[in-house]
Amino acid sequence: MAETENLQSAREAIAALNAHDLDRYVQHMDRSIVAESETLGEIHGREGVRQAYASMFQAFPDLHWEVEQLLASGDHIIARVVLTGTHEGAFAGIAPTHRKASWRGCSVVEIRHGKAVRARIYADHLSLMRQLGVLPAVKGTTA
Repeated sequence: MAETENLQSAREAIAALNAHDLDRYVQHMDRSIVAESETLGEIHGREGVRQAYASMFQAFPDLHWEVEQLLASGDHIIARVVLTGTHEGAFAGIAPTHRKASWRGCSVVEIRHGKAVRARIYADHLSLMRQLGVLPAVKGTTA
């Protein structure tokens, strides 16, 4: 698949996430996809992807992805995003704080035959945890 089609597929997948339409989202995944994330661990198959994002939507019911940059290189897509949401459900063992948060993320996705086969998801969870009040805010320093 050409880079242009891969980019279009990535845009459609992100639109499905923003619509919280997991049925449409997983159609962009190969049945044997393997994804990795610090928070969610290793995720296998479409059903694993569906469960992982369903848990994110339970924790952040208004979760939204804003694309900062979308790049294609051969059969890989890189998406830099800003996620925003309100913490209304348990997340990573943290009870709901009802706080709004915004954090950056980046996904590197390998595409084969028009479907994602492998993904690595990076996110600024340190910033997220500080916004949720789980970790202390950074104090100013002087040189």
